[in-house]
Amino acid sequence: MGDPSRRIAASPGSHGGSFSPIAWRATSGGDCLWFSPEWTALTGQAATDSQGTGWIDCVHPDDRGRLLEAWRRARTGRVFTADLRIRTARDGSYRWFRTQALPIGDAPQVADGWAGHAIDVSDLYDRLEGEATLRATLHHRIRNTLAVIRSIARRTAENSETVEDYRNHFDGRLGAFARTQSHIMRTGAEGVDLEGLLADELLAHQVGGRVTYSGPEARLPPRIADQLGIALHELTENAMQHGALSREHGRLEVRWWITGDTPDRLLHIDWREDDPDGGFVAPDTEGFGLELLTRSLRYEVDADVDIVFADHGFACTIRLPFA
Repeated sequence: MGDPSRRIAASPGSHGGSFSPIAWRATSGGDCLWFSPEWTALTGQAATDSQGTGWIDCVHPDDRGRLLEAWRRARTGRVFTADLRIRTARDGSYRWFRTQALPIGDAPQVADGWAGHAIDVSDLYDRLEGEATLRATLHHRIRNTLAVIRSIARRTAENSETVEDYRNHFDGRLGAFARTQSHIMRTGAEGVDLEGLLADELLAHQVGGRVTYSGPEARLPPRIADQLGIALHELTENAMQHGALSREHGRLEVRWWITGDTPDRLLHIDWREDDPDGGFVAPDTEGFGLELLTRSLRYEVDADVDIVFADHGFACTIRLPFA
């Protein structure tokens, strides 16, 4: 039949993590008789100190009760398995180990003792924790995305006089939001490049050479990119339909800069439309675009927005926290 501890230690897939597998023996009552030298190398605990129940001192306090309960259950069966955290002598940190044991003895339901091993599975736990974090982030992102789309749909409906008007405006805003999501998916944790976001919006409207823009690299977190993407769409749409880009001599200049130090940095965006021929007129009512700029940006990303209508142009300045 051979040595059960050797059978377990040699089983496929049992070797993993940063520390070597540990073999061990215990009495039928669970008192430790012997650990392989790898135990001392891992924990710094002397072999004599680990015997009996001394080894439990190296187990994370939160795992001890669960481990002892698993041991009590195993005494009535034919296999013992448990995951536990063991303190390392290297730096005092804990690593996850999976320990398994088989009974020694041929009589059914009766063990003369136990032989087992423990393998380092911390890398597995780290991956699982990373996947759980990713799932939580994705869930949060999806929920926020749906909330933004629902808000766009509701506010577009409130400011549309006909179904056709609603469809045209909603399609444009949804397209702008989709472009922002593409940036977020491509850049991930690096953040969305403000210049790229603006360039894509101008390109979507086929804006020609009457536009200039400049500024330092500014990477936007998803929450800010969502709101600024729609704001830039509304500003561009207004410039195309009513502002400088709807006029023969009109021009648009966009500049941005960053002031302050982390965590008190501010992102400034200056949007200026000019036409020497004049004739700019402020709207009689507050539509979706103005509502977004004056209310939603302030509420969603704590932005300050100044809007000025003049005969020869239009200016919008946005300031928002940029940690």
